[in-house]
Amino acid sequence: PQTSHQVLTQQRHIIIIMGGKKNKQSMEEVSLSKKDAKKVAKLEAQIPYHTGRGNMEEVEKIKGQIDAIWQKTREAAFAM
Repeated sequence: PQTSHQVLTQQRHIIIIMGGKKNKQSMEEVSLSKKDAKKVAKLEAQIPYHTGRGNMEEVEKIKGQIDAIWQKTREAAFAM
């Protein structure tokens, strides 16, 4: 079993592959800030609880919030 720190460390990074047929593909690593990583970890911890209760509407809402945090992080990384 993984500790919560190991899981958090694995979830804080995402690799984005950009480029097309003519351009060389470039890979960029986007990391969540410590604050956003903490938010994501708290939200992800709620998913099993709501899934067990059969509250799939709340699960989808939480997943949407997590996706929004990642999207905001990606946009900020590419704005630099």
